[in-house]
Amino acid sequence: MPDPTEDEELTLELPLLSARTRAMNPSSHDVVLQARIWEQIRATRELDATQVSVVVRNRSATLFGTVADEAQRAQMAGIAARISGVLEVTNRLKVEPPAR
Repeated sequence: MPDPTEDEELTLELPLLSARTRAMNPSSHDVVLQARIWEQIRATRELDATQVSVVVRNRSATLFGTVADEAQRAQMAGIAARISGVLEVTNRLKVEPPAR
């Protein structure tokens, strides 16, 4: 049975920030962008993001960690790039096929 707190986390509404709020605290916008990227990556069932982290600074997203293949690497970068508000994506994901 899944952890109930995990389900609650996935259903949280992301806050909408006004232009004034973003101007006063641009890092809060980065937090929202990071949450949206994670939401989309988690929603894509065929992706294994257990070894991946996402950092957003000044609306630029950077992906770190390892993935099983080049297709997953490209797909995660594409997801981040399609998030409205993300200006740039740096893909530092490394491909390491799982050990057999």
